Amino acid sequence: MLLLVVSLVASAGCASVNLNPTTWEAPSFISSEAPVGTPAWWKQHKKQAEFVVGEGYRVEGVEGYFDQEGRPINTHVAKAVRQTAEDRGLLTDVGVTNAVDDFKNQVGLGPDEQQAKLALAKGEDLFQREKYKEAAKAFNQAISRWPNSSLSADAQFLLAECQFFMHDYPDAIETYDQLIASNSKHLDKIVRRQFDIARYWEQHHQSDPSWPTTPNFFDGTRPLFDTMGRAVRVYENIRLNDPTGPLADDAIMATANSYFLRGRYDDADYHYELIRREYPRSEHQFEAHILGLQCKLRKYQGPDYDGTPLLRAEKLVKQIKVQFAGKLSPEEKQRLELDEAALVRQMAERDWKLAEYYQENGYNTSAKFYYAEVIRKYQGTPIANDAQQVYASLEGLPDYPAEKLAGIVKYVPQNAERKAIADVPLLEEQAGSNIGLASRNEPIEGSENTPIRR
Repeated sequence: MLLLVVSLVASAGCASVNLNPTTWEAPSFISSEAPVGTPAWWKQHKKQAEFVVGEGYRVEGVEGYFDQEGRPINTHVAKAVRQTAEDRGLLTDVGVTNAVDDFKNQVGLGPDEQQAKLALAKGEDLFQREKYKEAAKAFNQAISRWPNSSLSADAQFLLAECQFFMHDYPDAIETYDQLIASNSKHLDKIVRRQFDIARYWEQHHQSDPSWPTTPNFFDGTRPLFDTMGRAVRVYENIRLNDPTGPLADDAIMATANSYFLRGRYDDADYHYELIRREYPRSEHQFEAHILGLQCKLRKYQGPDYDGTPLLRAEKLVKQIKVQFAGKLSPEEKQRLELDEAALVRQMAERDWKLAEYYQENGYNTSAKFYYAEVIRKYQGTPIANDAQQVYASLEGLPDYPAEKLAGIVKYVPQNAERKAIADVPLLEEQAGSNIGLASRNEPIEGSENTPIRR
């Protein structure tokens, strides 16, 4: 703006101009007397102003009273710019800002509610005629002529709408975010627009995936980088800004699905759990349960790793059967049965692997126990039949492996802890009983419990 002043002065043929922002005054060719109530006018009359208690400052020959900054009392005025010393810089110096504001006021570009209303009306007319580019210019003018008002808020919303219909989605998202930060009355529609944009970005990434660091120079509908990441952030903002709105659960579900499709099962599982826990009436409840079960199955890395995902999956299966009892369609029942079968197979393989470990190391009593577990839990399955055969082959084998260097070790005194364990009395088995499935339900004499024999 100051460059504009210099060019105007040069074109008028002025010999010299003082550009010091703290002492700058309007050139004489613009106006000899600044409009009443402007900073330039107050600068000229401040020393002659008289303070009246309870009223304000009074300037001789001018009607009304003014505050300490020369603004008319009880009238609309422009927002005063206040900055601390820490905020000041080369481009944000208060003197420069005031100089620019003075110039805008003197050339008729300062705050003006009437001009803002005219610009808003013009923009609305252009918007109705689908001339969005021209309408956006009018809305920007309305915002600048009467900022920080309900009028500017309406103009900003319509500006975002213009950007949306011009398919300038990145700028539209930023403008919608600014409206949400100012507690806009258009929240429902803003969230709807943001969801549509995020959905478009997500679908575009699915059809034409790219690395997050790959720049986008030619498609104005998408961000410069990381289209999918920006979509997920928009979904997250919808949940945070309107957690009880009609699209909150849709946004969470879309986020979870995007993580699932990209193999990020921990993140997907977290968001599916949000649906299950925080939105019990959501239409996505069944999908959140089934896909959450899938996440747990896919997080499981095999029998050599932690089995917690399988235990949580087993618990989730029971929850699904209770919560959706009698409500599932034939397709949903089949889907649940397939997932449950996959869970059972992985749990059986885990028990089998544990039994094999004990067998390979010569701990046959423990091996027989876990083979019996496989037979009991998965009766009628191929793995249960295999376990039955291995169990039978272990009969008559030593319970524990032979102790190495037994002849020497027996002369080595035991420590107190091992001696205490060895002195613990063991339950005697009934005469003639064998470890097997049939004997598992036979109670020990004098006991009402059903023991697990080892």
